[in-house]
Amino acid sequence: MWPVEFRDLNPAARAMLGVSAEEFPPLVRSIEARTAARLRDGEADHLIFYILQSSRFTHRPRIEPALSAREYVEKGKIPAAAETRMRDFLKALDRPAADERLAWFRQTLAAPQRAPAYLRAQYARAMRSLYGKEFEGGAGSAWYQTRGHSSDTRIESSYALWNALAVLKARDPALRLQRVLIVGPGLDFAPRTDLIDAYPPQSYQPYAVEDALLSLGLADPARLRIHCVDINPRVVASFTKSPAHLILFREWDDPDYRQYFDRLGSAIGSARPIPNGKSLDLSRAAAARVTAAKLNVITERYDPSPGYDLIVATNVLVYFDRRELLLALANIRAMLAPGGYFIHNETRPEVEAMSSALGFPPVQGGTVRLSTGPRPLFDSFVIQQPSVHLQELRERKLLRPQSRF
Repeated sequence: MWPVEFRDLNPAARAMLGVSAEEFPPLVRSIEARTAARLRDGEADHLIFYILQSSRFTHRPRIEPALSAREYVEKGKIPAAAETRMRDFLKALDRPAADERLAWFRQTLAAPQRAPAYLRAQYARAMRSLYGKEFEGGAGSAWYQTRGHSSDTRIESSYALWNALAVLKARDPALRLQRVLIVGPGLDFAPRTDLIDAYPPQSYQPYAVEDALLSLGLADPARLRIHCVDINPRVVASFTKSPAHLILFREWDDPDYRQYFDRLGSAIGSARPIPNGKSLDLSRAAAARVTAAKLNVITERYDPSPGYDLIVATNVLVYFDRRELLLALANIRAMLAPGGYFIHNETRPEVEAMSSALGFPPVQGGTVRLSTGPRPLFDSFVIQQPSVHLQELRERKLLRPQSRF
């Protein structure tokens, strides 16, 4: 990896950033410090969400975090049920346990953090933030740009990605995407709601992307490589052991999504049904195609460029303010191959303006439905590509002559 420098930015990006060459290094240091602080807050959020919801260290009833946040803010004190779970958690840290999440906390929590005062302070901070999101209308982009960095992930977030890749396949059937980078792959360690801890933490997106590329005929199994980068060492560490299987639950009812879910995994393993889902046994080859490393996409890039055919970043750009977003997009652009694609789901107008100035504007977008009913749930995708002359693409054999794209 290589820290981004002022000279790496094109004139348009420098103008949008609004700092001089001398001001750039302090800006990067401040962003790195802010990222580290937000990562600590995010990890503390996961700690509190685990304490409130897990059934692995206590038999007491689980607590829905949003409801606990409302009770805390509106009554002005930590609910007794939450206090009791905190005490049970601290006791459990001193006992051996096979639970992977509890083992992580036992390994990483320092002595001052294994105290009621620390847990109460983190509970109060996390609950005030959650109350603002759920009950005060604070769920907009400003909330995401100030909250702690979360590693949450769900399998349904890969549905929009599958649709984006299907669009690319339809536009150019000869397209091949062999070198893939996933920014922020996520890990369902201790989500804000609906924690299921009957199985170890899982990362879904790398394997869902792998399955989509192979099932759509967009990659050669012998050549496909998927690399993941994340700022969270816990997420990166999860990839050091190849998963034997994934537990996938189908929670949404749109017919097209159900069809996607039913065929998900057929190109990377074998599945057997479980209640409301499937257990997917990954092939050894499928697991081996995925690697991971620590990298902050705002301030770092791989240099020289690996020339990725595809870069994916879903539910990532939403966390970045204007300057962070610009730097992240510049680094992503630098790591793309000529004719490569960047897929994300951030629809802020700034993304299009910045990406166009950096030379890889949006070329396609879409919306997908996950659930029906009176309040249907939707997700979106945006496809971007470097602005390269069509004739140059044809000469590089990255685009078929008859394609209009």
